[in-house]
Amino acid sequence: MTGEYDHQIRDLDSRIDALESDLRSLSGKFGYTEDLGYELRNIRDDIAGTEGKLDELDTDLRDHITDTNRALQRLIGQVRLLEGQLLASGGAQLADLDTVTQEQRRLARAVARGREASSVLLTPHERSAHQQRIQRFESTVEHHRQHRTAVISTVGKLTRTTAPGDREKAAAELAQALATEQHLRQTLDHQADLLKAADTALAADAQARAEKHGVIEAGKKAEQKLILALRSRLADAISQRKLLPTWFVTVLGSAPPAARTQQWLETATQVLLYRLTYDISDQVVALGDKPVGRGGPRTEWYKQLATDLRRWR
Repeated sequence: MTGEYDHQIRDLDSRIDALESDLRSLSGKFGYTEDLGYELRNIRDDIAGTEGKLDELDTDLRDHITDTNRALQRLIGQVRLLEGQLLASGGAQLADLDTVTQEQRRLARAVARGREASSVLLTPHERSAHQQRIQRFESTVEHHRQHRTAVISTVGKLTRTTAPGDREKAAAELAQALATEQHLRQTLDHQADLLKAADTALAADAQARAEKHGVIEAGKKAEQKLILALRSRLADAISQRKLLPTWFVTVLGSAPPAARTQQWLETATQVLLYRLTYDISDQVVALGDKPVGRGGPRTEWYKQLATDLRRWR
């Protein structure tokens, strides 16, 4: 809505500028501008009215956001109240999604180590970018080699030509060929630094992959085992109609949605895995405290989960 009114205001401003220009031109030519002046006043009134509506929309939007937040807090309170009443009456069991075995904790540590090891590797995008730099350099080298052959051919043509007109034409071709060859050499010089950086990065990545292969693979296998176990636990809790924990309900709801159920289950399982991997025991906040620092595998995982959870609120 606000974007639509912004567009209208910009359109009206453009009309005013055009009319003012016409007004000045007509004033000089005819000295009669009452109609234009009347239209300008109407347009300015329209702008004032539109800006007023825009302010009202902004106010309404802020009010809606505030009302939504209040409704969410009331909903959370109602969920907690219902949980307490059901548990007190013995009418329902509370699902235990946080208790784990020693074996699962061992697997969780393997997951953390594997993710930490993977974080120092180049991403597929980074590897592709380095490989493309190398390919561009090799392509430029081949282009330069072919053009040098063309320069030599042009020199031979110039030396064999005797007619003044033909020599002038051959000299112009040679000058153009030499300019292009110089440009290609400069391009190669520029790409040489990028090539060195790409070679270094790919070599370091290959070495890291070789050194950390075992840890990374162990982490992946551990993660697969935990995902299966946690997914099964969650599915059992839902099928048995157990009350899900407050920290779960506040971000994912009390039951799977009718639409996009598979995506919901995948996100929920990842939240369980994150809590297990980093030993999150907070009973209110699903992901616990935000990780300290700007980078690292835990921070990236936290950001991804926080983004995924917004779809279910």
